[in-house]
Amino acid sequence: MSDYDRGKFYPKRQIYTTKHTPATFTRGFTTVKGEGSFSKFGKESGSKDSSGDTPKKQPTILIKPREPAPEDVAASPKKVQKDEPSSSTAAPTTKEIEPPAPILKEMTKSMKLIDEGVICTESLQDYMHENNDFLVVGIVGAHGVGKSTLANLLSQKQITEEIKRCLFKTPKKEAEEDEFGDSVKILTEHFKGANVRSGEPKWKEVFKTQTVDDIENALNATQGIDFFITSNRVMFLDCQPFMSISVLDDLIQSESKRTNLVSEFIPLENSGEIQGLQLVTFLMSVCHVLVLVQDWFFDSNIVRFIHTAEMLKPTISNAEDELIEHFPHLLLVHNKALMEDFTPNKFRVMQQTYKMLFQKTKLNLKSNMGLGSGRIINYLNKDNCGSAINLFLIPQVDLDSKLTFTGHPPVEDLVRRLRAIIMGSTKNPLTHVQLSEKTWLVYCSKVWDTVKKSPFFVEYTKLMP
Repeated sequence: MSDYDRGKFYPKRQIYTTKHTPATFTRGFTTVKGEGSFSKFGKESGSKDSSGDTPKKQPTILIKPREPAPEDVAASPKKVQKDEPSSSTAAPTTKEIEPPAPILKEMTKSMKLIDEGVICTESLQDYMHENNDFLVVGIVGAHGVGKSTLANLLSQKQITEEIKRCLFKTPKKEAEEDEFGDSVKILTEHFKGANVRSGEPKWKEVFKTQTVDDIENALNATQGIDFFITSNRVMFLDCQPFMSISVLDDLIQSESKRTNLVSEFIPLENSGEIQGLQLVTFLMSVCHVLVLVQDWFFDSNIVRFIHTAEMLKPTISNAEDELIEHFPHLLLVHNKALMEDFTPNKFRVMQQTYKMLFQKTKLNLKSNMGLGSGRIINYLNKDNCGSAINLFLIPQVDLDSKLTFTGHPPVEDLVRRLRAIIMGSTKNPLTHVQLSEKTWLVYCSKVWDTVKKSPFFVEYTKLMP
């Protein structure tokens, strides 16, 4: 067949060669299979056929811009920032609207926990943390034995000369001669460490101690229970004296206070002792360590009082009706101890006497918290003094004395070791659940309410003379 005849019978092949240009593959369009293709007869399906109909439009698909991959975002952060809204119009995140943590206060002076028979826990909430690692130390004793002084020493991290001068105040006798030559002795108050010009001491005591006026009028400085918590989460509870005449006189003068403190069924002459028993039983239930302070060896009435408080201590029940029996460590502290009290023979006699007196007690008296362990003073050990109990001695401090030999370490060293022993003691659980500082306050309210409503104290007054 010649080229003329081939062009005559196959006219469309010439059209295909002329219309097949790169313009058909434009950007943004794609050709679907089966449409716009050529048939086996050589006709394009999208062109005009012999009937003259309008050719069908090819479907188009717009190309969506490709989203950047995560690695591209990390590589080019500037491109992502263009698409994000500006910081001024961005919605605040959850971290930004989160309220700031409350600032907890630190105590600088003691506050009232129990005052006139009413427990005050609302004012102490701001000083409590949600902390489970804390220690509660209660200090009890008779009138004028140095409970508040010992609490001040234990609450300080370091005992300085200024603190010693402010706490150990001693009157000084001075001899003066008048114009006639007669010698007249005048007793004056001499407070060392006080700023005489300004009239105020540089160091302010945490717990209120007795002044000269209180001693002359036979008044006690502490009323109820004072509370103080240190920065290392040790709570000190300073209790008013038990078996005190000043407490009984205050109850006699104020009938409303007596009704609020003790039951109305208790006789007036026994109300002072019953109030002391209630406070000591309360401390036995909420403290890990109970410090009994005495200023001489030994008072049988104090030992009887501690046994009575242990006997009248009520059991605290929980929501599951489980009875809780908690007994703290009992630490016997002899304040104003003399030089002979630090000898092995005298110390052995003291330990043997207390072992016999507290033979049947449930209080933890053998917790290795005394001087008889030999860790503080070498010659006061088990070989010389027998098995150790929780007996500690604080020497009498006389800042005016010029004696160099004392037979014991300095008072600041002994107080530092006593503080370390107390803080290192085993913390027996107070309840069947672990308490935090705030829940401990709730537990104190429950215990005090149980103690005040306990019928044991009324029954005990019937046996009193």
